Amino acid sequence: MSAKKPITNVVIAIAMEAEADPFIAHLGLESDESFFPKEAPFLAYKGKHESCAVTVVTNGKCETHQVDNVGTVPAALATFLALQKLQGEVDLLINAGTCGGFSRKGAEIGDVFLTTASANHDRRIPIPPFNSYGIGRVDSLDTTNLAKEINAKTGICTTGNSLDFHDVDAKHMEDNDASVKDMEAAAIAWTCKLHNTPHFGVKVVTDIVDGDKPAHEEFLENLHTASKSLQEALPKVIEHVCGKRNDEL
Repeated sequence: MSAKKPITNVVIAIAMEAEADPFIAHLGLESDESFFPKEAPFLAYKGKHESCAVTVVTNGKCETHQVDNVGTVPAALATFLALQKLQGEVDLLINAGTCGGFSRKGAEIGDVFLTTASANHDRRIPIPPFNSYGIGRVDSLDTTNLAKEINAKTGICTTGNSLDFHDVDAKHMEDNDASVKDMEAAAIAWTCKLHNTPHFGVKVVTDIVDGDKPAHEEFLENLHTASKSLQEALPKVIEHVCGKRNDEL
């Protein structure tokens, strides 16, 4: 996509329905049941914000376990199918959701982070050059002006398929220079790279990764607070990006 073209078509990828629902309602987006193949569990909602077409895609529910389809596999597939469906139309993809934050990088509960890059911490392949492939770092779009506009912090998002982590993960997360940790960003960024689609993440902190509390307890305790912060931030993000060029963000 040309950095000189005004942004008029935005896709927002959100893993969990509880995170997406308030934003969908805020913009009055309507369900598009024909958007994804019938075999896919994913959901799509479409509409307009002023002159900007907005599509929100979520990973839907696991039919077997009746929980949100979190993690890299559904995130990569949902994003791929969405960008394929809208081939050549999408000016920007935003990956929005909750995350863990690192106190050593200044993260606090409820903080909004814009990603500067994403990388994996659980794809450990100690055979060059597979080691750098496993990390799979992909840079995000520069959002310096947006961060100032919405008073957000910035940093690298490290991705893995577990909510908790062990000592080897911790070393790789530190090596990634991560400010936040999630379960989808690196997969979504990889898919955007395949489609040559500019992208960045909007992540709100639910738990402190290098803190004292177990991640699952802190996540559940702060999910409502973080979701509220996300819903306050997302409309401001859309307001800022629509009509601007990617090199103005």
